[in-house]
Amino acid sequence: MATVVDRWEKEPERYGRGKRYQVRYRDDTKGWRRKAFTRKADADRYAAQVQHQLDQGTFRDPNAGHTPFTEYANTWLTNRVDLAPATYNSYRGCLDNHLIPAFGSVEIARIRPEHGRSFIAGFEGTKNSTARKATNLASAILKCGVLDGVIPSNPFAHIALPKTPPSAANPFDPTELDALLEAMHPWHRCLVLSAAVLGARWGELVGLQPQSIDLLHRQVHIKDQLSEATGRPTRAPLKTPSSHRSITIPKFLVPHLEEQLAQRSTPEFVFTTVGSDPIRKSNFNRRYWKPAITKSGLNGHVFHDLRATAVALAIAGGAHPKAIQERLGHASINTTFDVYGHMFPSLDADIADRLDQSMGTAFGIAN
Repeated sequence: MATVVDRWEKEPERYGRGKRYQVRYRDDTKGWRRKAFTRKADADRYAAQVQHQLDQGTFRDPNAGHTPFTEYANTWLTNRVDLAPATYNSYRGCLDNHLIPAFGSVEIARIRPEHGRSFIAGFEGTKNSTARKATNLASAILKCGVLDGVIPSNPFAHIALPKTPPSAANPFDPTELDALLEAMHPWHRCLVLSAAVLGARWGELVGLQPQSIDLLHRQVHIKDQLSEATGRPTRAPLKTPSSHRSITIPKFLVPHLEEQLAQRSTPEFVFTTVGSDPIRKSNFNRRYWKPAITKSGLNGHVFHDLRATAVALAIAGGAHPKAIQERLGHASINTTFDVYGHMFPSLDADIADRLDQSMGTAFGIAN
């Protein structure tokens, strides 16, 4: 219980020196705390406030706000056991390379919106996306500080972030895809074709196991992925629960996968290096992808463009956006439209045509 002690009365040797009234209480960890006041009314008010917080379970260490941002951010990241290794490494790099050098030594309670605005202004225009990501990470950490009762509000909550142009998908057209496949090393040709047709992510493809392919029923079951977040290729959970899915294999791809499984696969991986090891993305890009892209005259394309190619092929085939979302493993149809929406044909003309069909006669217009 928070109590007010008259120090001059309890400790005569202190009479006339220092603040007279002291509030004493045990905090939520049962440790003793003290705070001195000159006036008894102020001490009584503070004691009542502390006691109410202790009774309600809302008490927070009044000194917590003095914690440097570096210390609080590192603790926040360490305790984020929900993060995938790749996300953890991304946050770690952002803290070490950007946020800690910018204001890591500032006490978390002293961080102001101007810290964020100054931080953003320090980036060149070409690095707007980096500034956005770093500022959003700082805001997430400070938001947690509010929830922990360390700071009263998030100073980065309403900072204007720099605009970044959306990264437009860059699919291969059929002629370009044929040229790329022709230039690609035969060992990896099926991998590239599968990416362009199935729309699976890189990690999902190179982590694919032979038992996950059912050629009889033309199904590929995406169950996990290969991740290099820890430095070497290891199996890891999929990006989201919706990433667990089955993709129907078009008939023309079946013989290519049959040959892949018979001649170039191992019991653990459908797609491997020439030496039957797991494929590292950096090695694949350097030794096979970039030479094939250069040879086919398709500079500027990255492997992920094959996923956009799968979307383009599906749209050309008349697939419904919901079916495309499920095939890609997106958690929301909004994600599909945000990333690939510009690839869908405009529906405005279709609406006008349907209105003509349904209402044209009534208004004397021949269909």
